[in-house]
Amino acid sequence: MTGRVRMGRAILVLALYAAALTTVAWRQSTTRETIEEIGRLSRELAVEADEREALARDVLSLEQRRWVAAEAGRRLGLRPPREEEVVITSGGSR
Repeated sequence: MTGRVRMGRAILVLALYAAALTTVAWRQSTTRETIEEIGRLSRELAVEADEREALARDVLSLEQRRWVAAEAGRRLGLRPPREEEVVITSGGSR
């Protein structure tokens, strides 16, 4: 019986060892996939940040008086007033 008990223990130890190795291999592959996903997301985030900066620059350029005046002239036919067209009124209320 002692031979069978030893054999059973040896098989159990080998099975546990194989299970441990399988678990380690699975964890490493999962970790590798996670790291690759993090890298992909980091690259995506960098691209989005660049696009956001480009949009912010576009907004700043579109808010400039020169651009607004040019578009108002082109789209609406507006122009800045000439000096003789400017009338200054008093700011007092009646």
